[in-house]
Amino acid sequence: MQDSSNLKISLPILAATLFLSAFLLFMCQPMVGKMLLPYVGGAAALWTTCVLFFQFMLLLGYVYAHLLSRVADVRKQIAGHAVVLLLPLAFLPIQFGVVSSDSFSLHPLPQLLAVLISSTAIPFFVVSTTAPLLQNWFSRTTHLASSDPYFLYSASNTGSLIALIAYPFVLEPRIGVATQSRLWFAGYVALLVMFGLTVAALYERRWAVIDRPYSRETIGKVRLYWMAAAFVPSALMLAITNHIAANVGSVPFLWLVPLVLYILTFIFAFARRFRASSAGVTRVMPVILLALFPLVAAEIVAPPGLNWIVIGGHLLLLFVGALACHTRLADSRPEPQHLTQFYFWVALGGVLGGIFTATIAPAIFNTVFEYPLLVAMLPFFRGGKFKKSDLLIPAALAVAVFITWIVFRATRLDSNTEAVAFAHTALVFAGYKLRKYSQRFAWSFAVLMLAYAFILPGYIEGANRIYATRNFFGVKKVLDDSEAHLRKLLHGDTIHGIESTDLTRAGQPLSYYFPGGSVSDVIQMMRERGKPQRFGVLGLGAGTMSSYADATHHVTFYEIDPSVESIARQYFTFISRCGSNCNVIIGDGRLQLAHEPDGSMDLLLLDAFSSDSVPTHLVSREALKMYLDKLKPDGVLLFHVSNRYLNIEKLVSALVLDAGLIAFSRFDDAGDLRRLGKSSANHVVAAHRPEDLRALSALPGWRAVVRPAGFQPWTDDYSNLLSLIRWR
Repeated sequence: MQDSSNLKISLPILAATLFLSAFLLFMCQPMVGKMLLPYVGGAAALWTTCVLFFQFMLLLGYVYAHLLSRVADVRKQIAGHAVVLLLPLAFLPIQFGVVSSDSFSLHPLPQLLAVLISSTAIPFFVVSTTAPLLQNWFSRTTHLASSDPYFLYSASNTGSLIALIAYPFVLEPRIGVATQSRLWFAGYVALLVMFGLTVAALYERRWAVIDRPYSRETIGKVRLYWMAAAFVPSALMLAITNHIAANVGSVPFLWLVPLVLYILTFIFAFARRFRASSAGVTRVMPVILLALFPLVAAEIVAPPGLNWIVIGGHLLLLFVGALACHTRLADSRPEPQHLTQFYFWVALGGVLGGIFTATIAPAIFNTVFEYPLLVAMLPFFRGGKFKKSDLLIPAALAVAVFITWIVFRATRLDSNTEAVAFAHTALVFAGYKLRKYSQRFAWSFAVLMLAYAFILPGYIEGANRIYATRNFFGVKKVLDDSEAHLRKLLHGDTIHGIESTDLTRAGQPLSYYFPGGSVSDVIQMMRERGKPQRFGVLGLGAGTMSSYADATHHVTFYEIDPSVESIARQYFTFISRCGSNCNVIIGDGRLQLAHEPDGSMDLLLLDAFSSDSVPTHLVSREALKMYLDKLKPDGVLLFHVSNRYLNIEKLVSALVLDAGLIAFSRFDDAGDLRRLGKSSANHVVAAHRPEDLRALSALPGWRAVVRPAGFQPWTDDYSNLLSLIRWR
């Protein structure tokens, strides 16, 4: 019999080692993601790709742990793993080599994975093996808690959670990614020491021979359930991450919020003292789902002031859904001898969920349809035995929804707010009445969710969708508004260009480039110089800027997303009308602009949106220095800083004034001209000398830029999102 007092001493060491390994794993994810941002122009899909990669490496770590655990002698397991622990030292600190922008633009997903595999895979893989191995070794002792060691899984997830919270609030605002990488290296060395202390505490003790019966047949039946209960929340977390990252900001802080909630649900599901019960969660779930599902179906993004409430609704849905699945996982956890196998199937489900959201869904859906599809699956984890009769009410509901929609369209009641509200209330009430019947509610909710996902977007868009496509860089839609005679290009829910379908106005600059607006003022100032000029534009959109090109003013567009050029040429006429006076270069704007000769540009316009976010690597000190090198001595920089969630004007103002430039800003409200295709816009213009902007400063609406107090300009190594967020 082992000395229980010694085991009490070793348990804190074991828990601390698990905590540190999890902390390193989840510090690695945002750090590496941030380091990779410049390679893909800040595309939102970067975050889901990184999560998918790390999930896959976690799965490999669990496979390794499961195979190693099959070695009967624990001492041999420890000796073999000690060699593996030395492998990451050859890859640390984590850093990336130089990869061409062209290859990332054309094949972003394979290129990202190649870079991650060659730099990060081995360190992450080795650290990921720590938790399942140490928990398995602990389960083979005679400690009183060894019969149910899954509480250590909760302790491990606590380390993950603290890392995710510490990154945006402690690490990111204070130190750059290069220093973060060196700290991670130091943390790994500390993990080696902690691992050694843990092994030393257990190595000399007698391992228990444990034989707890658990039939192979039972394990076989429950494996698929483990996978499914891990698949849905993993895929849902990534789908919500895509939504938030595409429409708010392609920066780690916002990517981390869904992941933090996801980890929290694991903690609550597997904790010893504060464990959430599956019964309690499933009682609450129907109310949450019925209240929030239209938000998912319509892909609503609210205006400033309500944006955080809407985002909070999405996050609440994720938390409740993931908690329901993970509490069911905890209820079905096996005996300790199947611990590593349990973790393997859970990890496999997580990886499959990541693959579905990051690779399969973009290939088969031209919009983010996987989000409502995954939400529709959540009620099925409430339990309950399925009977064929459970389908009768959902089938009747489906017929009722279809008939109601046809009647509303035929009678134009769909434009009557009161009639629509009444119909929606009746459907929600019918769903609520079914909440006590798990299977009937699940199938009925699936009917409502999918029906709303099919019907609502057309009304929210307010125009006829003539084209939609989706790739690594997001969802692009082309909409025709027949009443206003306007054609719009949307990336996510953000307008990237408008053209009139009225032949008398076709080709005229609209949206952010409307005559008399900020861009128009700058272009007029440049033309008054009376000489041939070259304009560079980071971000193509519909190609509206080309309407200002002529024989003496050449425009070069830099666009990272190849599909945007195809859309601009096929559905809009700006590029074709421009002819040889403009050209498009595919690739990240900053990396491609670096190839241009110094002093070759008269005007540089930064309009490189990824939906409503701005790639951080385009607004750093290093980026600004490169822009200035490419400008002529009297050249002008123009930044489009409109953003619903981030105060980009504050960032750009600090950046240009820090560089000693003269700068002015203007907010141009669309007002009544919105019906003609004008969009409200906020711009900052900067130049070396006051005389370069004198003509502009005399125009109405332009005001001198003031340095923001206490704001540190960003660099390639340092950025701080919290300082820019618009909280209201």
